[in-house]
Amino acid sequence: AYLPGLFGTPQAFGGTPSGINWVHANDHFVCRRAHAIPLLAFSEYEGKHSREESMADMANPVCSHLAWRFREWYRSPRLLAAVAVPPFREMLGRMVEAATDGGGGKVEDGNRRPFVLYSCHDVTLIALLYAIGADFLVSGEDDGGAGMQEAEAYSGMDSSGHVSSRNRNDDVGTTISSTARQPKSWRWWPAYSSTIAFELVRLEDEEQHVIRVILNGDVVRTIPRMSVEDEGLLKEQSLSSRQIFGEMREDDDGQSHNMMNLSDFEQLIRVLEEVGGAGQDGGLFPSAEENELGEMDKIGVDGG
Repeated sequence: AYLPGLFGTPQAFGGTPSGINWVHANDHFVCRRAHAIPLLAFSEYEGKHSREESMADMANPVCSHLAWRFREWYRSPRLLAAVAVPPFREMLGRMVEAATDGGGGKVEDGNRRPFVLYSCHDVTLIALLYAIGADFLVSGEDDGGAGMQEAEAYSGMDSSGHVSSRNRNDDVGTTISSTARQPKSWRWWPAYSSTIAFELVRLEDEEQHVIRVILNGDVVRTIPRMSVEDEGLLKEQSLSSRQIFGEMREDDDGQSHNMMNLSDFEQLIRVLEEVGGAGQDGGLFPSAEENELGEMDKIGVDGG
């Protein structure tokens, strides 16, 4: 096999009983696409068109399978809380401080707070998106992987790893619309250097602050769990019974965004903490005794 991760790779993370490390396998496609390098460059099969096509055919199935695996892992409220709650708590604290000027009241004009930059892995970014209830992940929409092909088009590379004839520096608006590059289902994986931004926005007319979540330049519609009764992934619960943030709504003054405020964000975090529970030691992960009782068997997926 000439796809890294299929055989004989370290199994400490991402490994399976089959011996396939799906994280390593998927990283091959993500990194080659990001650097506009053919999928079989620097291998003994470089330049062999039929082999390149065979490798390209593996891209969507590998990425789709890994997206499914992490979807199953993040079904665990305890695991999702362990990953998402600490950074969310830190962000909320900084936002409250910025909104109140350190507790002294309204921020004076010109007194700007610096933005805070975090670097993380793609699997962490996915956890944050599940935790805030990104619509395309939690609504259950499944496009069968077509959205991954659109992501390749946006990256300027075709599925075989070759740069398209379009100038990668061209204005993307002339080539692919903003809505076309929006994720359309849970079969999605972040492209290399993907960015999620939590923007604190002051609404001067209403004298309040709201949070706008932006993924790779586009506002994310979110359907978060705002109570412990809410489903993490929508299945039985109707969409009309949930609070939806980040979408356009009609009112007397025209169109406006229904945005999450600081109280909403704090409630979201509290629900994550409550449904995530705590181990006997007070942490979000089970204790060693709970592991022996099979608690951790509920996290993850079986098979290869």
